[in-house]
Amino acid sequence: MMDTSIQTSLNGKTSKNGNLMKKNYLVIMLIVLLASNVKATEYDVIVAGAGTGGFGAAIQAARMGCKVLLTEETDWIGGQMTAAGVGTLDEGTINIRKHGIYQEFYNRAVEYYGKKGKTVGTCYYNAQSFAIEPIVGQKILYQMIEDVNNEKIGHIDVLLCSKIVEVLKDGNKVKAVKLESGLPANKKTKEFNCKILIDATEYGDVIPLAGAKYRIAKHVSGNIDYKSKVQDFTWTAIVEEYKNGIPENLKVEQPPVGYESFKKHLSYIKRYANDGYDVYSNPTSWNTVAHYRGMPNSETFGLDEYTTKTELNIAQNDVPVTVGDSEDLTLRWKKDVELRVKTLCLIYYMQKELGLNWSVSTSEGYDTPYNNWITNRMVKDYPELKPYETVFKYFPVMPYVRESRRIVGLHTLISTEIDRVKGPTSFIDAVSINDYPEDLHGSKSPKDMDIDIDAGGNTAAEAHDWGARTGAFQVPIRSFIPEEIDGFLAAEKNISQSRLVNGATRLQPSTMLNGQAAGNIAALAVKYGIEPRQIPAVLVQLEQLNAGAPLYTKAISDVIQGTEVWKSAEICLVYGLLKMDGNRFFPQAPISKEELMKVIDDNKIVGINIPDGVITKAKAAILFKDYLKGKAQKEISNCVK
Repeated sequence: MMDTSIQTSLNGKTSKNGNLMKKNYLVIMLIVLLASNVKATEYDVIVAGAGTGGFGAAIQAARMGCKVLLTEETDWIGGQMTAAGVGTLDEGTINIRKHGIYQEFYNRAVEYYGKKGKTVGTCYYNAQSFAIEPIVGQKILYQMIEDVNNEKIGHIDVLLCSKIVEVLKDGNKVKAVKLESGLPANKKTKEFNCKILIDATEYGDVIPLAGAKYRIAKHVSGNIDYKSKVQDFTWTAIVEEYKNGIPENLKVEQPPVGYESFKKHLSYIKRYANDGYDVYSNPTSWNTVAHYRGMPNSETFGLDEYTTKTELNIAQNDVPVTVGDSEDLTLRWKKDVELRVKTLCLIYYMQKELGLNWSVSTSEGYDTPYNNWITNRMVKDYPELKPYETVFKYFPVMPYVRESRRIVGLHTLISTEIDRVKGPTSFIDAVSINDYPEDLHGSKSPKDMDIDIDAGGNTAAEAHDWGARTGAFQVPIRSFIPEEIDGFLAAEKNISQSRLVNGATRLQPSTMLNGQAAGNIAALAVKYGIEPRQIPAVLVQLEQLNAGAPLYTKAISDVIQGTEVWKSAEICLVYGLLKMDGNRFFPQAPISKEELMKVIDDNKIVGINIPDGVITKAKAAILFKDYLKGKAQKEISNCVK
């Protein structure tokens, strides 16, 4: 359980990432020690997986008054963004920075680095980009959790090194979970009751435990082929330049297993070549590769002349993955080792072939109890990796998992519904906005696609222009809710979607915002004592808007975000009751009773009172919003009866 007094130690001012790392290590040690002594056993919401999706769900549910248990198998929170080291955030457009919890996270990161005279725009050869050091990202996440707990509306307990091993149900209704907590030497199993359980794990590991039907790769549970492909995974590494030479314990002196066959795929990277903006041009320079995933360096003050810290996450250290590597824990462990070794080969190439004074960064705080245990286990199972033990302990604590199990939900989102070329589908039950293109790493030939549900998957994911496929699309509430299981929701990459859609929703901003929506649904289910499938979408939508998360695919340029008029306009646009002219709503434009009556007749609206004369479009929007809210509350009353 995370205690405020313990967490405060992470928030002390520090001028060096090294000091932050030490504080981070001590906090993790204390949290892990407390993990087996959690006294509470009753929670409104249990969120499995403290990645970006789980974090978003926990924050939103707690802000809406829920008591939340946020569990995490490793001893890092933040998932792919921090624990897996993908600190270069993949935004479709910068408009996503104006959405909900992700906007808050972005603003805090800008503030943190601004105090150091730095910018977050250090990656993708683009000053408008967004990158953070993983340790800084995790610090911000913990601060946001602490702020929620200090507000004393709801509460979040964080339980690290914990894994759900059993889901307890009453018929089709989830009632409780059994959690295995602690490192192997002191593991304990304990039962926790909950009203809603959310699977936000990186692999969707809780879905089968809950008995929910799911998809993985192109298959549906009950008929799975272990040899089928999912997206490639990557075990990233955060590396930095050591200007005075690489410390001895961080040198990779011997070529790792498989290096010679891997080397030919790296030979296009030269120490000296024409610097450019294409990390895959042949040849390309190390400077280009470093800047591609470059991140700010907190150990210096002010803008850096050149990149001194970066993330090793390029196609060359991707590794092909099969269904079996996710479903079978023995195969998953072997794949984890393979992933780590491939990135180790890249570090060896940097040091020995390019002669660079670069190695793993020790300032990120990855040398944690969990990572030490994992590394020790790996060296025990594979003694040939012993020479690299110290380097591995500074690798991220988990792989970058691009594709997981996905629930079969009330609605499965498919590629034609998020098509930004022809125009995405408008969902009146939209509860989240995503905006990234469909991007599959490997496994994107027609034979790998789930064309039984998504005929668009028959076309390769990058068959048309990347820029044209970027932009806002909606995720409906039905994609978070399983077909049959009650008391259960999906978040992170585990929502109901096709493989091609997963390529667009798997990135950090999307998973955080989708997680926020899942937390919202859970909190309303708890508040009203009903199942997620019974909640009228408009109630979720209003809470999303209250939290600053837009729902319409176009930003409204002439209404201030967060105002009552903005919320009402968003609702009316989603439901097709009122329209925009371009990107302008014209809130002060007059609208007659006759015009309003036509809207009412066209949409078969019953029981709304329209004032005589002419009112403004803003007042009409508020009128419609209040009507929809009142109608939804009546539906809730009927459910409760």
